[in-house]
Amino acid sequence: MAKRKKIFCRLLMAGMLFAIPVLSCSPLIEKGEPEREPQGESNPGAQTIRPSGLRAEFPAEARCSGIASAFGSHTRHDGSLRPPWAPGGGSHGGIDISLPVGTPLLALAAGTVAAIGNGGQLTGFYLWLRHSPKHTGLPYWLYSKYQHLQDRPKWTAAESVALGQVIVHSGNTGTTGGHFGAAGYPHLHLTTRMSPDGGLDGSRLIDPLEMFRDATTSEGPSTHSPSRDVAVQIPYATVDGRIRPEGTRVVWPVACTR
Repeated sequence: MAKRKKIFCRLLMAGMLFAIPVLSCSPLIEKGEPEREPQGESNPGAQTIRPSGLRAEFPAEARCSGIASAFGSHTRHDGSLRPPWAPGGGSHGGIDISLPVGTPLLALAAGTVAAIGNGGQLTGFYLWLRHSPKHTGLPYWLYSKYQHLQDRPKWTAAESVALGQVIVHSGNTGTTGGHFGAAGYPHLHLTTRMSPDGGLDGSRLIDPLEMFRDATTSEGPSTHSPSRDVAVQIPYATVDGRIRPEGTRVVWPVACTR
């Protein structure tokens, strides 16, 4: 039973399971154990993935890599439908940003490394970060997951990362074969989860744009209708490391040019 539960939890946090109730998984990894993903989310089937109604809006002076497939979308970047058997029942559980292999990816906020590994097909090499409210200024804890990376991340669990720091590079791992063929699809798939207490038990999958909205407004998390088209101003870092606007605690995961 313990072995089956461990395998189930690994699949869950690799993003391969969304709609099946599971037992509570083991605690976060300890320092020096980067192979395992952070465990938690006792009942992922309780959450349905829907579009948030948000869209990214970048400052006019910045040239940034935008979203190719939005949170909750039923289509891939090329317009093809996601199959209903895919994670999320065909609804996208994150955002995709199309990028050449080897593009530097930035820590969207200061935090610590929660886990690294290889999720195989559909996920590839991945990195989990954990961000506390003191790191982001948000009223909740945040987890961010970068996947389809070029190489296995060279981090150790519990290591600290700084806002806007280059942490990994984009790739196409986990995408080759199947729909995308031998070349795969080079991109960043970014997943974010909000947690009231810092644990993944009871955490909720959210559109990364919800986090940017909450970090850039004084109103805090909202319950707007997902049918609305709401622009979210995106803070960013430049390729030479400058943070815009000054004082922001979160940035787009890919550097922008000016």
